[in-house]
Amino acid sequence: MKICVVAARAGSKGLPNKNIKLLANKPLLAHSVEQACASGIFDFVAITSDSDRYLDIGREAGANLLIKRPDHLASDTISKPPVLRHALEAAEHEAGQQMDMLFDLQPTSPLRTPADIPGAARTLEERPELNNVVSVSEAKASPYYTLVEETEDKKIILSKSAKGRFGRRQDLPTCYELNGSIYAWRREPIIQEMPALTEKTGFWLMSDECNFDIDTPLDFAITAFVAHHHFGWPKTE
Repeated sequence: MKICVVAARAGSKGLPNKNIKLLANKPLLAHSVEQACASGIFDFVAITSDSDRYLDIGREAGANLLIKRPDHLASDTISKPPVLRHALEAAEHEAGQQMDMLFDLQPTSPLRTPADIPGAARTLEERPELNNVVSVSEAKASPYYTLVEETEDKKIILSKSAKGRFGRRQDLPTCYELNGSIYAWRREPIIQEMPALTEKTGFWLMSDECNFDIDTPLDFAITAFVAHHHFGWPKTE
């Protein structure tokens, strides 16, 4: 059995109530719930939130499992692993049996294509050595060439040195960035609350135009523009 979880805590400092801000005439979290339902691969599509209003929005979008998050899992300092474990255990209690996989769809990264969710699922199913799969996009800035960091003595150095390893910029390894859109897990790593990146993590490559994570008003404006002009979603008013 598979469960998809859309975790949407109420409140946001960077963009107030961003999880329910209207994008293409729908609350932001509704897009992820609808995409999970449309994929047709989940036994449960769950919304977990500390807000009854958010839970109602998730239900209206098609979620068939509403999980009220307890206060100790609803602060702005809580990490994702215990939230996902709580959702997994709620789903298993509801189903009366264990889940095989859990998907975490981040509501602030809504620009997924219809192929992305089942594609990530196939990657995990076809590679039994993996604990999980994360979605990525090809990095626009290479840590070998353009990303720099400050040293303790206030100097700037490249984040990742390529000295003596690569003769040309074109020879540098392709680098990827996590885009936060999809996290696909087997059951046991969720129970153990493992981090998202380990030596047993695979990836699903998404296209550049999907690579938007909404945290600020500018992020939202850019995502709304791409959603309308590239994907053909209704214009955000």
